[in-house]
Amino acid sequence: MEFALLVLNDEYHKVELAGGYCDGNCSVCRKCTNNRNILTLIKEENAEFYQKYVLDHQTRTAELCKKVSEALFLNEDEKRILIQSALLHDIGKLLIPFKILSKDTSLSPFERRIMEFHPSRGAVWLRERDFPEEIVTIIEAHHERVDGSGYPYGLKGDEIPFLARVLAVCDAFEVMISGRHYKPPKSIREALNELKREAGTQFDGEIVIVFTEMWYNEVKREKKVVV
Repeated sequence: MEFALLVLNDEYHKVELAGGYCDGNCSVCRKCTNNRNILTLIKEENAEFYQKYVLDHQTRTAELCKKVSEALFLNEDEKRILIQSALLHDIGKLLIPFKILSKDTSLSPFERRIMEFHPSRGAVWLRERDFPEEIVTIIEAHHERVDGSGYPYGLKGDEIPFLARVLAVCDAFEVMISGRHYKPPKSIREALNELKREAGTQFDGEIVIVFTEMWYNEVKREKKVVV
């Protein structure tokens, strides 16, 4: 049986899958109720999905956040908060029914609404465990859009925390270039163009500019071709 756990690693909490934790003898063990960091039981046959589309995605998004934090000249505290938030930003998806999370066809309006709860559900879970509010607030707002059409609260513009706006760009870019179980990945060029098209509506335009410049500068340094 697999569990989704939060573990402390290099000063950051990182979501990992830990196998073999439950011995099925709860009257003796009690580890599942005593360990504050357990989110939910994950069936073994679903573990690969969670690893690929939630846990690994969060790690890759955190790596992008680290790069853009340097391009934005964030201070060390801001960098730490942004990276920590990225490592936890989709934790609420572990609390969404798997049949909805893994659905590879269009979601019904009801299912979509359930999915849109994942930022707030994750925030509630983290607050209950005394995670820093500065981190929880970013996670809660990372699907807000600058035009006010995002969720869960419909915040817009500067109502959205700055670091949540940074996370939103990194999160979306990572999803686009990695793909999802229901859609293939985009090329880097396609993903950058999508960010630019959505600048000022979904994304903060200034952050998009910094992100794209950062990416092109990295390509130039490494003498790679954007495809």
